Amino acid sequence: MVIKKMDTVQKVIDLIAEKQLKGEGLPELSNDRIEAIADSIMFEWNEAYEGIGYTEEFDNVVKWNLEQNILHWNG
Repeated sequence: MVIKKMDTVQKVIDLIAEKQLKGEGLPELSNDRIEAIADSIMFEWNEAYEGIGYTEEFDNVVKWNLEQNILHWNG
């Protein structure tokens, strides 16, 4: 599965929207921060999965990266 940055950014935005609809509290995420999260996701995807994998695996990478970023963000 080949991923593009804008597709990854959209996945992150979709997940943020889903969390907001569920009433989960989220910090404010700037465009730069969302792009940085997408870069992290793409790096992990290419390193761990060598760019090959299933949609469900990619969705899990997106979810995990967003959650870790929010949990460990101190900026």
